[in-house]
Amino acid sequence: MLILLATLRLGLSVVFGVAGVAKLLDRKGTREAVTNFGAPASWSAPLGLLLPLAEIAIALGLLFSTTAWASALTALVLLGLFIAAISINLSRGRAPECHCFGQIYSRPLGWRTLVRNIVFAFAAGLVIWQGRQAIQALNLPLSERLGGQYAPFVVLIAIAIVVAAVIALERAQAKKAASHDHAKPEVIGLPLGSVAPAFQLPAYRRRDHTSLAELLEPGKPVLLIFSNPHCGPCAALFGELAQWQGTYPDEVTIAVVTQGTLKENFVNIARNGLSNILFQSQREIAEQYQCLATPTGVLVSVDGLIASVPAPGADKIRDLIHSVLENRGTRVGPPEAEIPEGAYLRQPSPQSGD
Repeated sequence: MLILLATLRLGLSVVFGVAGVAKLLDRKGTREAVTNFGAPASWSAPLGLLLPLAEIAIALGLLFSTTAWASALTALVLLGLFIAAISINLSRGRAPECHCFGQIYSRPLGWRTLVRNIVFAFAAGLVIWQGRQAIQALNLPLSERLGGQYAPFVVLIAIAIVVAAVIALERAQAKKAASHDHAKPEVIGLPLGSVAPAFQLPAYRRRDHTSLAELLEPGKPVLLIFSNPHCGPCAALFGELAQWQGTYPDEVTIAVVTQGTLKENFVNIARNGLSNILFQSQREIAEQYQCLATPTGVLVSVDGLIASVPAPGADKIRDLIHSVLENRGTRVGPPEAEIPEGAYLRQPSPQSGD
């Protein structure tokens, strides 16, 4: 039993240590994951820092006898919050990127993510339940005192956790860069000022098809968001898009062009109260607009012309919405990431051909 408890303490220490360091090295991704999980956007910055620091503190605390029980209890509370957040998102049909280990390992939420956290919680609970015996499992001079004879061994474990996380992160980034180098050149989108491809698609809660011309009838620019029912970041963004639709209905028309049928998309769409949902069979409309990644946004001016380059990802879509509102004289809060003026939005002109 002592061997098992020692293994659990060391294992949890490594898991939390690697997760914390990886998140700390990818602060932007951690902030976005916090927001996608449902936390208010204003909390993303402090939580994006506090969460990895808490995980690192838990990892170190599990190595010392005097702090092992408290660290295991903190780990159980944190894992309980993770389990609750994952369960709520899955019950709502949302599957944002878990960002569990930063760029080392990040997958859309699923039942495996939930089960994994439950297993970790069970391990932490076992350490808490055993109490004194769990502490004795590593109650050796190496963990007795920070300045003891074997303190360097404890420090080496901590350093090994950091080094393992850094090496794994570097390999993940190298793999990502290598795949990017061998990928097809990025499509930059349709030329600004060119005529936006016309379409007529089935629409949610409408008997007839909806066309681009009908979306432009109110005399507002149209922001097309291309999505698909299996896109976790898309599902995480839908609630925010619904808020934009409800807050600024007179400034911009936001329309989601998703792939598949109503049945495939119902959970992701209906529960967020979105309007202007259009269904393409595969990616035929997305291909016409050269927006193959999801989610990707592109702006169509009131004259039916392409008014922005494609904006892939939640952050760039938010920036594009801010740009549209400010261009129409509506002041909103600063976007999450500063962008150069005109990077995503330019007024089309008859002479533009770039």
